[in-house]
Amino acid sequence: MREVIQPTLQGMAKDGLPYSGFLYAGLMIDRDGNPKTLEYNCRLGDPETQPILLRLKSDLLPVLEHALDGTLDRARIEWDRRSAIGVVLAAHGYPDAPRKGDAITGLPKAAEDCRVFHAGTRLDAGRVVTSGGRVLCVTGLGDSLRMARSRTYEALAPIRFDGLQYRKDIGHRALKRS
Repeated sequence: MREVIQPTLQGMAKDGLPYSGFLYAGLMIDRDGNPKTLEYNCRLGDPETQPILLRLKSDLLPVLEHALDGTLDRARIEWDRRSAIGVVLAAHGYPDAPRKGDAITGLPKAAEDCRVFHAGTRLDAGRVVTSGGRVLCVTGLGDSLRMARSRTYEALAPIRFDGLQYRKDIGHRALKRS
């Protein structure tokens, strides 16, 4: 926020282009923690949005209405103070040629501290099956980043489908710094 987003918004305002809405910055962060901006999008990023939404305690619709009205500074937005981490479960062949139609089992029920966001799924004869590359984003909350990470990986452990793949290192750099 301090190094990329706020300077961007300040620069846009200085140039007579004040911005209200979602601003997604695609970043690469080097080994020393220095961010490099790759892209900007005027939308929520996927899968980066899921941990943000899990922390949002307020109703999203009034926030969107404030953005449309240019009154975000008057929006009352309540956030869960806990850390959140999301891990994407991808289909066999992702990213080049993701396979579709693999049955998904072991989906946990939604909990206050964990949600499974569906992305590349569909119902087929009452079964949830893969239908894209990024299939699910399992997102967990915790009182610390370590606890959020643990909760997320615990929740995804029983999920199964042929060719399931996911990264096991999500959050590891942040944990090393903490």
